[in-house]
Amino acid sequence: MTIQPLNEHVLLRPVDAEERTAGGLYLPDTAREKPSEGVILAVPTGGAEGLAIGDRVIYKAHTGEEIRADRETFRLVPVGELLAKYVEADEIAA
Repeated sequence: MTIQPLNEHVLLRPVDAEERTAGGLYLPDTAREKPSEGVILAVPTGGAEGLAIGDRVIYKAHTGEEIRADRETFRLVPVGELLAKYVEADEIAA
């Protein structure tokens, strides 16, 4: 099954939160923050300006809808709720 986002939404696979602190302590699931980063798996028909499948993005915490399919958890997030995407340093416009 394939999920096709509609109405200016993107489908993301959330990136897991860190399991350890900078000091090396392991965090239990209940103490970890919800992920606010993800990898784009699908864009709406016609695309989303500046975004492509495979881009790693940062989005507002607690935004969008959580979807479970094929034993995986995905997030359907409005394009307007995306805050940034990771790029190579030479791709940043001056």
